[in-house]
Amino acid sequence: MAVLRALFLAFLLALVGCHHSRVAPGVAPVYYSDNRSVELLPTAVMTEPIDMPQHIAGNFTKPDGSTDSFEADSWVRANDSILSITMFTGFGTTLGEITYERDSVKAESSVLDVTKMKAEYLVADFQVCFYPFAALKENFEKSGFTFVESRDGEASDGDYVRTLKEGDRVILVAKKTAREVSLVNELRKYSYRITLGDK
Repeated sequence: MAVLRALFLAFLLALVGCHHSRVAPGVAPVYYSDNRSVELLPTAVMTEPIDMPQHIAGNFTKPDGSTDSFEADSWVRANDSILSITMFTGFGTTLGEITYERDSVKAESSVLDVTKMKAEYLVADFQVCFYPFAALKENFEKSGFTFVESRDGEASDGDYVRTLKEGDRVILVAKKTAREVSLVNELRKYSYRITLGDK
């Protein structure tokens, strides 16, 4: 556990300070490929609110080919006016919080350096996993990407597989099952696994 916490802290050298990013259209683009970017969707498109604990585990491959892992507990609140992700250690100590509302993303922490973090990228990945498919599809296609979804059944909360492509190249794949959501970014070489609810 100590090793995982150390890796998580290193990864989030991300999260001693407060950092704000404006995300008004065109101000903070999120580059899903080297040449194409998208804008964050407004919180207003979130039609099915979330207010729950989640456990996040992830891996990323560094330029030298080695890999690092991280994990943390979190509480996520997402509705049509705010997205808030608060992260905790296994002992319940708050590591930091990312908040997206109106036209800004804010990352705050008393123990981690948020100035090196582009929190809008974490928000964008959250949107890929949890925001309505139709709004995501329109947003990605405006920038020349292809975004498709296959779903089991008609229920909006059912299992799905979402794939983002640029031409024939797969950039990322997000999958949801009953209590788990995973995202694999093939281009940037990182992945998340999110357990929904209590572990």
